[in-house]
Amino acid sequence: MSANVGDRITMHANTVDTPDRKGTIVAVLGSEGPPYRVRFDSGAESIVTPGPDATIEPPSPAERLEQAADRAGEIASEAKDKARAAAGDTTGKAARAVADAATKVAERFRR
Repeated sequence: MSANVGDRITMHANTVDTPDRKGTIVAVLGSEGPPYRVRFDSGAESIVTPGPDATIEPPSPAERLEQAADRAGEIASEAKDKARAAAGDTTGKAARAVADAATKVAERFRR
């Protein structure tokens, strides 16, 4: 059984009183197949090697676009955080220089 990132997996329960577990494959850890890292609809993540009681379905084109948009948002957020950290270093130096200059000006007015 092989799958791709973004495919939906349903792990069917072995007993009647246990619900099926459904999730999205977020990583393929094997060279050409299982194990997979799965983010279940409950929010939990787990590494699974599906057995015969599991089914894998590729996402619809709309779901594939939504996944791509989510990933693009994550990448943009990471880039924003890195840029903010870099700007913080530069801004911090500039803010300290301005504060030092303001302190010197204030000292001159006090004299």
